[in-house]
Amino acid sequence: MKVFLDYTKDLHFKASARNFKDFNIDEPTSFHGTDLGPSAVEYLLIGIGGCLGTTFIYCLQKNNIKLEAFEVVVDGTLLHTGPKMFLRLVNVDVDLKFTPEEASSDEDINRCMKEFTEYCIVTNSIANDKLRINVNCIKR
Repeated sequence: MKVFLDYTKDLHFKASARNFKDFNIDEPTSFHGTDLGPSAVEYLLIGIGGCLGTTFIYCLQKNNIKLEAFEVVVDGTLLHTGPKMFLRLVNVDVDLKFTPEEASSDEDINRCMKEFTEYCIVTNSIANDKLRINVNCIKR
């Protein structure tokens, strides 16, 4: 899995993943950016919500549970922490709000609610601290 980021100016990048081209990554003006797109932290929160949402929906679909409505709300908390007071994402709250069709099985819904989080690649990679990040600086 590989993504590409091309620097444009200030703190703004254009990113590509698979066949999706030129989506913006930037910081808000309060963080010295130009606010041309979501920040990297916002994309992380989108990834968390997207992974949990799709994992939950997949479980419901496998059990033939149809929904009338579904919404994911992700709320991340940034705080200055540690001896150097670096800004860090310290907490993430995720609400999956859904309305099943009336004929849906409560037993199957409850099983999905209990089990789906163990299948989310994103949250299990970052929350369990098992993701190694290797950094290479390559001068061209």
